[in-house]
Amino acid sequence: MEANLAHLIRAQQVDKRLATLARRLESLPVELGERESTMAALEAEAEELESEKKACFVRSTKLENECGTREERIDKLEKTAVEARDPSAVQIAQHEAATHRQENSDAQEEALELLERADGLTVKREAMNSRLDEAKESLDAMRASVGADTADLQAEVDALNTEREGLVAEVNSTVRGVFQILAEKHPGKAVVPLKGDSCGGCGTNLTANDRVRVQGAKSMIRCPSCTRILVTQDLWSKLSEPVQ
Repeated sequence: MEANLAHLIRAQQVDKRLATLARRLESLPVELGERESTMAALEAEAEELESEKKACFVRSTKLENECGTREERIDKLEKTAVEARDPSAVQIAQHEAATHRQENSDAQEEALELLERADGLTVKREAMNSRLDEAKESLDAMRASVGADTADLQAEVDALNTEREGLVAEVNSTVRGVFQILAEKHPGKAVVPLKGDSCGGCGTNLTANDRVRVQGAKSMIRCPSCTRILVTQDLWSKLSEPVQ
């Protein structure tokens, strides 16, 4: 029975390592997803800057075109003011021309502000391009790393599963069945050492007879409270080193 218990202790250590690897495998795509989300946010910010810059140029061009149209109208109005004989017509033409001049002045000022704004956005966009290049390089490197790490971890998982299968295959079928059930109920703690007079899993005090039976290792002894499989402290210390 001691050989069976030894196999179970090692199998349990394999289970612990497999649990660690499973968590790492689960975390890799999450970490990659977070990096990809950051990249997407930067790209969206860059697109927003580019869109705003283009809008500034479009609006500035429209204002310049409107100014040109109004200049043509001003020329006609000034000609009318010079040639008209009716004082009221002259006054109306002069007033309309003055209104258009003010509109052009306001439009030119707005267009200038838009061009200055566009220049500032261009600087920001160039800085963003540098950030995007760095982020893309980092993301590509991470993708490669995640791919390699995933392959390495999966290879280790496969090897450990094979090792575990070999270990439990050597165990008595009845004991193996109990272990498998307890391993699901108490992951990584299906087998525990006898610590003094108590169960190393739940702390329940064992009877003298049960302690003697555990020390004898002639049969599978389970804690009467938590039902875990009990082994001697010596066997536990000897075989419970973590699987690397």
